[in-house]
Amino acid sequence: MMLALGLGIPGMAAAADFNVVAGPSATSSARTTAAAFASMFRTASDDGHFQFRPIATVGWVNARNTHDDDLDHEVFLAGGGVRITAPDPHWFVSEQVAVTSTRTDALSSRFEFMTSAGWQDGHFIVMLRHVSNGRLIGGGKNLGETMLLTGVKF
Repeated sequence: MMLALGLGIPGMAAAADFNVVAGPSATSSARTTAAAFASMFRTASDDGHFQFRPIATVGWVNARNTHDDDLDHEVFLAGGGVRITAPDPHWFVSEQVAVTSTRTDALSSRFEFMTSAGWQDGHFIVMLRHVSNGRLIGGGKNLGETMLLTGVKF
């Protein structure tokens, strides 16, 4: 997968949009921490149709101390997938598969799904993102991370 990302990124860079977003991430019992992501994706044409574009993302979820769950590790993520823009180009969804730097009770495997839905207007972007392995891979609690992210698009 990392090879595919490496081969696809140079081709995407010629006509690419970038965004940087950050915000709170919560897992069960309303335990929150900080998260930040940067993404690169192909620029969509404005033809009034759904657009399917490759997307690559790197991100970070900060550690948090709890007495009950193993969440005290920073997690770095790198992923790739597809970003779908609606005919009204303000709305989008994306689905990516990500690799993680470590495991926690929230992100309990080395492979996670990053699902996002958001809205953008000009350079402003806001999205909800959920990262989880869906209990398909790995063990552990798999509490997942759910985020409200805001940022800018370049």
